[in-house]
Amino acid sequence: MKTKIHWFAIALCTLSTHLFAQETQDEIIATWYTGEAKVEIYQEGERYIGNPINPAGERVTDIEVLNLEYDQGKWTGKIYARKRDKLFDVECQIKGEVLHLEVDAGFRSRELQWIQAN
Repeated sequence: MKTKIHWFAIALCTLSTHLFAQETQDEIIATWYTGEAKVEIYQEGERYIGNPINPAGERVTDIEVLNLEYDQGKWTGKIYARKRDKLFDVECQIKGEVLHLEVDAGFRSRELQWIQAN
């Protein structure tokens, strides 16, 4: 009987750890205000995609602003810079309701902060 309880406790701990990790991984799924526009981030398979939101509040799927993967507490991938019409490497982390983005543009890097929109 003790063995069954022991295995049940291990299974419960493993399951709760997995569920907590999934919740943390998915916390990027939201609408974010960039300072100029809103971007909706959603999950598609293993990737996290960000599309702008038009004035009518609809996702513009033909423009992909972010394409990210989650690994070890951060999201990494590509960000589209509209003004330069280029893709750059980006690393993202969430602290509270702020999405911190570190954009690597070759010899320069830039830090951005997006606020979670309600």
